[in-house]
Amino acid sequence: MKLSDCIEKAARELEAADVFYGHGTDNAWDEAAWLVLHALGVPVNEEADLELQVDTVQQAQIQSLIEQRTQSRKPAAYLTGTAWFAGMPFHTAEGVIVPRSHIGGFLLEHGRPWIQPEKISSILDLCTGSGCIAVAAAVAFPEALVDATDIDPLALSLAARNIKEYELENRVSLIESDIYQNISGIYDLILTNPPYVPASEITHFPAEYQHEPAAAFDGGADGLDLVHRILRGAKEHLRPGGHLVAEVGESWTTLEEAYPQVAFNWLETGVEDSGLFILSREELELYFT
Repeated sequence: MKLSDCIEKAARELEAADVFYGHGTDNAWDEAAWLVLHALGVPVNEEADLELQVDTVQQAQIQSLIEQRTQSRKPAAYLTGTAWFAGMPFHTAEGVIVPRSHIGGFLLEHGRPWIQPEKISSILDLCTGSGCIAVAAAVAFPEALVDATDIDPLALSLAARNIKEYELENRVSLIESDIYQNISGIYDLILTNPPYVPASEITHFPAEYQHEPAAAFDGGADGLDLVHRILRGAKEHLRPGGHLVAEVGESWTTLEEAYPQVAFNWLETGVEDSGLFILSREELELYFT
């Protein structure tokens, strides 16, 4: 059987099982290709030979992985141990949210036109999880030092592994902290993808999302418990001319209702309801006195 046939067969099985995507893919073909290539030990970031012949032993390995995906509903990122963010591969671990955030697109653009990249020397990443935003920020702003925080020791352990993978130990520091609790620094840029889902909605998540830690999503009754704290404290940790970039997803409407006086700058991501905003220190001082 050719590689292309294996991918097509796997895609049909994923479609028949009605799995949910959202951890790096949004369709059966891409998810099937990811799983099939992983089972074969073929790098997913390299162009594969679709005419490659796959023997019966390899076909059995592929089938086993596809069955794990359809029967357990675990995200492919957990089954393969890898997820992609901002064009970079990251280690994953069950118990830590799978890397994904619209902040990735902001970093790929080096913050332009809102940020002057050459002026960024210090960055704070709140709720770092796997460390993907912190690492991608260090790559996007090569002169910057990055502090990355999380309250979860398991997340910090995985973040440390990803930081080591990219040999950024001298530029990215991890801090166990509940938002600003253990933060004393002043930064040019604060990035955050905090929990922002209303607690009542989490039980209605697709099965795939149920494999991720609820605490990584749970934003309290209105979804904005941590966002309120981040907004109120950001100006104290930003230099003049500094910026806060935060993702709040579909809770953006609730955020605007909570702060009708704030003119949030919503960033274009190409995805509806991505809820990514940027505010300068000066705007934060104006709105959150």
